[in-house]
Amino acid sequence: MKKPSRMRKLLVGTIAFTMMMGAGTTAFASGGGRDHDDHDNRNKTRNYPLKLHFKDTQGKEYEWALRYIIDLASRRVFEGYDDGTFKPQATVTRMEAIAAAVRVMGLRDEAESAKAMATKLNFLDAAKVPAWAVGYVAVALENDLFGETESYVNPNQPADRLWATTLLVKALKLQNQAEAQMNAKLPFADSGSIPAGSVGYVKVAVDQGLVDGFEDNTFRPKQLVTRAQIAALLDRAGNQLPGNSDGLISGTILAPVTGSTVTISTGGQTSTLALDDDVFIFKNGSRVSTAALAIGDTVKIRYYNGSVIYLEVTQPGSSSPVTPGQAVGVRSGMVAAAVANNRLTLVINGQSVALPLQTNALFFRNGSQISASGLQIGDLVTTRSYNNGIVYVEVTQPAGSNGSQPVLSGTVSGPIAYPINNGSLTMTVAGEIRGYSLSSGAIVYRGGVLTTASSLQVGDVITAYTYNNIVAVIEVTQPVVKPTSTGDLTGTVVGPVANNVLTVSSGGVTYSLQLDPKTFVYVNGYSNVASALQAGSVVSLHYYNGVVNYVVVSQFAGGASSPLPSTSTATGSVISASGDTLVLVNGTQAQALSLDENAFIYRGGVKVASSSLQTGDVVKAVVYNNKVVYVEVTQTTSGAGQSFYISGTFNSLTFNNQGKIATISVNQTTSSGSTVTSVYPVSSSVVISGSMSGLVANHAIYLQGNGQVITSITIP
Repeated sequence: MKKPSRMRKLLVGTIAFTMMMGAGTTAFASGGGRDHDDHDNRNKTRNYPLKLHFKDTQGKEYEWALRYIIDLASRRVFEGYDDGTFKPQATVTRMEAIAAAVRVMGLRDEAESAKAMATKLNFLDAAKVPAWAVGYVAVALENDLFGETESYVNPNQPADRLWATTLLVKALKLQNQAEAQMNAKLPFADSGSIPAGSVGYVKVAVDQGLVDGFEDNTFRPKQLVTRAQIAALLDRAGNQLPGNSDGLISGTILAPVTGSTVTISTGGQTSTLALDDDVFIFKNGSRVSTAALAIGDTVKIRYYNGSVIYLEVTQPGSSSPVTPGQAVGVRSGMVAAAVANNRLTLVINGQSVALPLQTNALFFRNGSQISASGLQIGDLVTTRSYNNGIVYVEVTQPAGSNGSQPVLSGTVSGPIAYPINNGSLTMTVAGEIRGYSLSSGAIVYRGGVLTTASSLQVGDVITAYTYNNIVAVIEVTQPVVKPTSTGDLTGTVVGPVANNVLTVSSGGVTYSLQLDPKTFVYVNGYSNVASALQAGSVVSLHYYNGVVNYVVVSQFAGGASSPLPSTSTATGSVISASGDTLVLVNGTQAQALSLDENAFIYRGGVKVASSSLQTGDVVKAVVYNNKVVYVEVTQTTSGAGQSFYISGTFNSLTFNNQGKIATISVNQTTSSGSTVTSVYPVSSSVVISGSMSGLVANHAIYLQGNGQVITSITIP
């Protein structure tokens, strides 16, 4: 049997980088064969509507991705949603990715044919594949999109960076190179989290400039990819994707752009093209007006229904420096020209390189923040980039200076300890609380997306880049986890309690937990207030539905042990819960427990008062310092027929209007040695053994009951 061609693998990679672009609503622009003549491309007739204006991609946080989104949307590689949004932060499922890849390959008609849609899939989870997608899976399988050992489609599973990277390498027919690089050493700090069978794919992807790491030198293989990020990644490989030439014209601008036309030279011919009224023009990574276009600019143009809808300057005039395909990570060099058109021109290793700037980039020189115009030719600088654009420029040696220079930049990592307030950032670094001032234009990335400082949460683990002790750039490397269920947790307090939120680090994860105003806090073995919890202290706690019920400090910051409260756990069925006493029976022996007035009591998943406990409810009760502070009903019941025995000393009696005993009050000793007094109703047919003269204070007495009523009194 002939092995399927590796051409089938092309689909897989395209999936990885089309998947985050709304594959579910993607439409491929052309069918089978494509004519590569520019003029034929230009004059094709299209009958489909084209949407390029998305109302949620206009903010500064997505400026870096806009040109990629529009370029791909102009080819109908993907589209937005019916409500006019693009959802740049959204992720997509693997099934949506497969559909997008098949369409990009020009196989949409085949995938949506009756034959393909009637295919009986042999995957173990075939039942989970939506009916509309069966044909896409069949075509993907036929084109070697799935590996020979794969038994599942996993249609609803979100795609992560590692999956996307692997598929992109396959799409570009680099699988053999990847397999030859399986023993390569990756440069990432978290390379140990990349499976051995995937190392070669990541290595090839990095070498080809398809993907890169993050500022903290991590790859983050399991991080999900956003639609905006995937647009940029796909654009890097766009020239190698099928359909790239559809509606594409490449050339050089021959004359100043005036009015609504642009004149270019392409393939030795001169063409004058009409510009659409809403044409998207990009230069140096930013959207610009026609005035920014210059003679000699090399451009690529997308033509649609007789007008230019997308124009990007891929290379400024011939005298301009080389523009790299991407600006990532940290780069250093010497300023070679004044900042212009959102480009920073540096000499790096003897080569003049133009690096794109984010519009909100920060610049620092001689200990102070400056504007871009404050940079001088000859300055030695270090830059940091996110999402293919520089966000931070630091002059490490001003032009004309000699010798070593003071180091004013720094990097700190740790969880946020307090909410951001008045431009101050408080975080826990190496076990101690530190405070920093935020630059007025501080750049913050959370989940790989540009955001604001106000979105930072207590417990977020961040890496902050500072200049002269002022924070310029923040990246959230690990968002805080907010438990919403029920459980126990042991960890280290990250920072002081703020806004009734306790932040604890446990097992490498930071948790943000809501305190109730009546949460029990034990320090030095005794009840205390939440403000007594100090950063660095080790605590054990219990939370129910996301709210902390009790916290116990077991070790102080610095390492000294904290005395623990007297602790016990009681289980059993409720006999009675009245006032400050909870009586439980385990087996047949009842015990009385002192109930704290602020005890947390949960029945049916809801916090209730002690009076809501019913006879026969099976409960777990936690006792601290001889007081019940937590009760959870693990099984509700009517309690009918529950028999029990009680031993104690007599306290008092009450009688009804018929002169019969109505209640009996008994002193009982708890498991911790304390004494509580409980009152029980007495049956009208109670059996009394012994002399009534023995019913005097503190005389021993034995009771037997059923349900909640005493049926027998024994006076020894």
